[in-house]
Amino acid sequence: MRIALASKLLVVTFLSSFIFIPAASANTPVVRIVDKPHLNSDGSLRKNNFVQSLLPSGKLGRLVFTPPNSSKTYVIDAALIDEVQKLALSNPEEVTPEAVVAAENWLYRLKVGSADNKVVALAYGNPDEKMLKRIAPSELIFYTKYAQSKLESYLGRPVLAQNGWATGTSRLSYSFISDYTENRKLLTGLNTLTTAAEVIDLRARLAIPLNPKLTQKERAYFTYDNNKAVVRVSEKLKVTAGRYQITSSSAKLPITLVNNLDTASVVSVSLIPMNTRIQIENVNNITLAPKSRQQILVPVDVIAPGSTLVLAQFINSKGLLVGQVSKLELNATIIDSRVAWFTTAAAVLLFLGAVTQSVRRIRRSRSEK
Repeated sequence: MRIALASKLLVVTFLSSFIFIPAASANTPVVRIVDKPHLNSDGSLRKNNFVQSLLPSGKLGRLVFTPPNSSKTYVIDAALIDEVQKLALSNPEEVTPEAVVAAENWLYRLKVGSADNKVVALAYGNPDEKMLKRIAPSELIFYTKYAQSKLESYLGRPVLAQNGWATGTSRLSYSFISDYTENRKLLTGLNTLTTAAEVIDLRARLAIPLNPKLTQKERAYFTYDNNKAVVRVSEKLKVTAGRYQITSSSAKLPITLVNNLDTASVVSVSLIPMNTRIQIENVNNITLAPKSRQQILVPVDVIAPGSTLVLAQFINSKGLLVGQVSKLELNATIIDSRVAWFTTAAAVLLFLGAVTQSVRRIRRSRSEK
């Protein structure tokens, strides 16, 4: 009887160990290493409480200054890690020594604390995933792979890249989406011509204004900051605008191509005249060395005198126009021989017509007398 009772109590105790486990302890806790952006596109530190948040008592510090635990899942925005690294490597003249130490300590504790844990890379900049799936799904893939590469490089170990971990909604207005789309198309186009880190890094940074943590005012600020950065970078790989005076029926037009990026590029140039006064052809497969300006001579045939606007733009290997559009203003003052022959023939016909009319009038006046 006692044995049977003891057996029943053992079964009840065994089952109760499953029934009364708290839900929180049954799931792996998630540590989300995310925040608003703290740096401008040029790497300068914004005036906010970034440094204080990295201290053990700060918002970000409390996430990493904890005893090591191998049962956590770290969900990390690589853009935030980039910002802390830049702060740790800052020039002492730009930030205080305390700020550098705070950044170094925070990075060390993150690396140690996450060493034996699962790490998931958020899309770079912690953008609104649902919205990106709607307006730019290919860029969401790019941001995720870019972030994964960044985190693996820093942590020195493989990390997961899985969408679906992001939270929040950015609620971007049409104007913000329009700016984002225009900048994205320009940079993805340039990215087909160059592998320069400057272009790739800025392309990833376009995701930052899509961070759900930003206020409307902050989103406007970072959108404007990105707009300026995109213009600055696009100026580094382009056809230089210019004005030209053509004084012969056939000429060689000197066009300057600029590549101020750190890598070589192979480009083709589209040249589209806005009227039929001239004939000009595209130029293909020109190699531009890093940090260089190269002048090419493009044949031009003048059909008629006058002004012509030519739109110059790069073409990628798929035949798509990419980068900035530059304007070449041409003014031809020499008449082509074909035009001269036509004009002379027309003048002769007019002269003969006038002579014929004069002869008819003279004959008519004589007959009336």
